[in-house]
Amino acid sequence: MGARQLKFGLRVDDIERSAALYLRLGFSEIPNDDRPGLRYLTFGHTWLMLSSRFDHGYHNPDREQLTRQGPLGAGFVLVVPTTDLDGAHDLWLSEGLPVTLEPEDVGWARVFYGLDPDGYEVMFEEFRGATRALRRAERASF
Repeated sequence: MGARQLKFGLRVDDIERSAALYLRLGFSEIPNDDRPGLRYLTFGHTWLMLSSRFDHGYHNPDREQLTRQGPLGAGFVLVVPTTDLDGAHDLWLSEGLPVTLEPEDVGWARVFYGLDPDGYEVMFEEFRGATRALRRAERASF
């Protein structure tokens, strides 16, 4: 299971809050009843593994100390494609999360940046034509 998918893990303070946020952004969850300290989410073929910063084991004592001291997220950016940048931005604001760059046209896409509950930077990008193509596909399916 998952032998060929790109995976990344985030150490978080509140695993339930983080999982709920990413699920609302369109991630799916892989059931994982045997490891309650981990949540496996997917976005397409990419896995996001959420684990507790304090309750999940570490492979190296130096990395454990650095991670536990924080700050979390320094230098890491998760990029999430969306067909509804305004909806993602509204969700971010309704959750009371910081926006570090308001929606902006950058040529190939509209983007905005924000910080998730643990300080990880998330960039949302809505590619030109993605919304129009999705709407056409949705209309064709009715």
